[in-house]
Amino acid sequence: MGDEPHTDGPAQKRVVVLGGGLAGLSTALQLIYRGFAVTLIEKRPFLGGRAFSFLDPKEEVEIDNGQHVFLGCCTYYVDYLRTIGATDKTYLQDRLKVVVMKDGKHGIIGSTPWLGRLHLFPSFLRYPHLGVWDKVRAIYGLASMALTRRKDGPSLLDRETAYDWLKRHGQSDRAISALWNMILLPSLNDDVRDASADMAIMLFQAGLLKGPREAAIGLSSVGLTSLNGDPALEVLTRRGADMALGKTVRSIAVDDGRATGISLSDGSTVEADAYVSALPFGVLLDSLPDNVRGSAFFSRAANLGSSPIVGVHLWYDRQIMDEEFVAFLDSPVQWVFNKSRIQGTASETDGQYVCISLSGAWQFIDRPKDELAAEFIAEMERLFPRAAGARVVRSLVVKEPQATFSAAPGAAEGRLPQTTPVSNLFLAGEWTDTGWPSTMEGAVRSGVFAAEAVAESLGSGGSGS
Repeated sequence: MGDEPHTDGPAQKRVVVLGGGLAGLSTALQLIYRGFAVTLIEKRPFLGGRAFSFLDPKEEVEIDNGQHVFLGCCTYYVDYLRTIGATDKTYLQDRLKVVVMKDGKHGIIGSTPWLGRLHLFPSFLRYPHLGVWDKVRAIYGLASMALTRRKDGPSLLDRETAYDWLKRHGQSDRAISALWNMILLPSLNDDVRDASADMAIMLFQAGLLKGPREAAIGLSSVGLTSLNGDPALEVLTRRGADMALGKTVRSIAVDDGRATGISLSDGSTVEADAYVSALPFGVLLDSLPDNVRGSAFFSRAANLGSSPIVGVHLWYDRQIMDEEFVAFLDSPVQWVFNKSRIQGTASETDGQYVCISLSGAWQFIDRPKDELAAEFIAEMERLFPRAAGARVVRSLVVKEPQATFSAAPGAAEGRLPQTTPVSNLFLAGEWTDTGWPSTMEGAVRSGVFAAEAVAESLGSGGSGS
């Protein structure tokens, strides 16, 4: 994205963007900078899609619908933040450092900057949660990942689970649990036994095996709506985009291979030169006419599934942890984030706010919230000695049943490209064929790719086209 480009002449060609998540916002920004007139339709009264937050009236703090992080390799997302002027609301590590705890034993997965692509190896050698032979095998596994050549679209790697690939490359169940799944589960929102080898290898190749900066973890110091949605709304409004918030897409009319209009929940119809759907795959399919939805192209998306995330938010009357975040092994607690420290509100006297993030949370998603809160409060007392003497002032459980698309084997077949057989209908969304798993980076990339496809089809948005 970069700096805001200049446009020549009035914008004449109109593009309607369906969906105000990161994919839709990325699309809209790219298009309006290219000189197109843009109408963005979003069913909620705010922007951000599945990366949003809400104001908790009791604690007067923004609560994220799920703990989101990004890596230094997420260049499109970082560029998006720069475009909307929100980089100062984030923090990016200088180099990767993750504290990993097991039975009170402290380990670190981190970077040694001067080693370049080999930056992770020293921390693996010192990693206390693996034996000597598992460490040797882990290095072999990393080298194998680095040398594996991935292919675009469906492939043999996409049909194999990450677990089976790791076993074929000498990884023990202990190593898979104590190392590989600790990284892959929160990144793919699927257990290694349920995620494709292709997405697992992609994650390591793009980030952890590329270099210290690419592997560094980034966090938001504000709520996700304040980070991703509100600044984008300000930029788009200032640039003249029409923002139709609080309106739901009912149907997409298609006639003779072209989209002819969008019917909305208020009974109105919106027409344009082109349309970009940044809707979830299920919502898109429900919006299309039967004959289009059932076509060989669009019906592929019906094979995609979703994976849940659960967040357990706890407020203590005192400090119970010092680190920004900690990963745990052999515990139902996966990762704990010190929200007070991350958001800059940490105080010795004001207590502490933490979030337990549970990815691939199939075993938790259908359980009662009060039951989950009690279970994790008890587990936190076991994991953090200071929590045993602290009082939980408040707890809040947030569930996202369809937080991400599932990176299951075979998912690549259902991930559609940006262009479609409907000549003026284009697709965005992290579920589309971006080459990335279901991440904020993948969502922003899809929007950039969709805008490029629109521009290639329609030419310039201005009068000189």
